[in-house]
Amino acid sequence: MLVHIPKNDLALAISRVQGAVAEKNLGHIGLKAVQKKLRIMAADKVLAIYCDLDCNVEQQGTVFIPAKFFADVVKELPQGAVCLQSDDSWLTVTAGQKGEFTIKLPLKEDLNWMEAPKFASSSNVALSPSNKISYMIEQVQFCVAQESARSYGAVGYLHRIGEGTVRLVGTDGFRLSYCDVSFPMPKGFLPEGVSISKRALNELLRMCHEGFEEIKLSISDDQTTLCAEVEGYRIFILLSAVKYPNYQGVVPKEQPARLEVSRPMLQSVAKRVLLAAGKTKALQMHFSTEALTLSSKNLGSSEGREKIELANYQGPECSLAINGKYLSDVFVTTSSDELQIQFKNHEDPVVLVPAKEPKDCLSRHILVPIRESE
Repeated sequence: MLVHIPKNDLALAISRVQGAVAEKNLGHIGLKAVQKKLRIMAADKVLAIYCDLDCNVEQQGTVFIPAKFFADVVKELPQGAVCLQSDDSWLTVTAGQKGEFTIKLPLKEDLNWMEAPKFASSSNVALSPSNKISYMIEQVQFCVAQESARSYGAVGYLHRIGEGTVRLVGTDGFRLSYCDVSFPMPKGFLPEGVSISKRALNELLRMCHEGFEEIKLSISDDQTTLCAEVEGYRIFILLSAVKYPNYQGVVPKEQPARLEVSRPMLQSVAKRVLLAAGKTKALQMHFSTEALTLSSKNLGSSEGREKIELANYQGPECSLAINGKYLSDVFVTTSSDELQIQFKNHEDPVVLVPAKEPKDCLSRHILVPIRESE
């Protein structure tokens, strides 16, 4: 293999495929030079990422190299053209205006190039606006754990809820968030719900943040693989076999008490009051016609309290406790300056609703109150 390629193009591609290298010190990256393209690939048990780069190919070939070593080398290369040349045992990287920098990387010889999967049907495909997909993931991913004792706690559940609306749900059993986004999609798209790991959601979010207007989402006929694709960049995701529970059972149907508060104000007040909470992070919320009072205490050694005046609250006087960390996570997630708090009593879930969201997007954050016995 002998190719010449701009350093910036190579660096972007290597950065992209790193998401499919679960163990950076042990993983490998594949390079395949064909015609006028350099194809770069990395894969593990969950993800396979492919990038195609335009370049000058003098000699075709396929090699595998240590992922972390190569990524570190590419990161430090000087700007300009990079030459990649392989022989039987090494990949030689040459860079600099006069080729003054050279480094050799050992080749991994017992690996075979894995071609990208091809889906037989084209019916389960949708062109999805990247800004809506990124917003949907951002509103939910904090509820999805990297690992969880509950199998459903480590995946997000993506499913269709209407003619042109998809919903992503995440829950760890103590809180639940979901986000609906609407856009034109074929009737055959997403016929069944699919479960997606946190790692995969992170990679989808990364693709969205690169500034592409649309992302092509495809699901294999056997419902085992999802592909997110833009020109020259594809992410294949092995969908989780986790059967997602009926989360609708914990979504409150009726929340008669409602009030709107300033999110920045509630965020700053909660942060101050929680200084007295210690490790429990328990936050007491007392609702009355005059004010919302936040308080916390730590085994009698410290106590914090602050009031937020309410203008038009017409609900019942009520006290409940929630996990302050979960509330703080919602503050970080939402960009709306106004939050609506909905609840029924001290035992039923509390629902946080952003007052302003992007067009055709709707999210809800549901917190389970802490019981007195807890």
